[in-house]
Amino acid sequence: MKRETPMTIVAGRLLTAQQVADRLLLSLRTVRRMIASGQLPVHRLGRAVRVNARDVEILLFESRCHRDI
Repeated sequence: MKRETPMTIVAGRLLTAQQVADRLLLSLRTVRRMIASGQLPVHRLGRAVRVNARDVEILLFESRCHRDI
């Protein structure tokens, strides 16, 4: 049985910008803007940019609108 370490747990939750766009039904360009503005934190691994899935959940929670529309 493969043993999970903190690094493998985190690595399993890292998403590409395209995966974030697909999950949120946004364009890749919009996700890249959110990253550039600092609205969506990222991990930079060399030239690769990855987003923690938990940060996407936090973004959704914080952007939730509580008023009646």
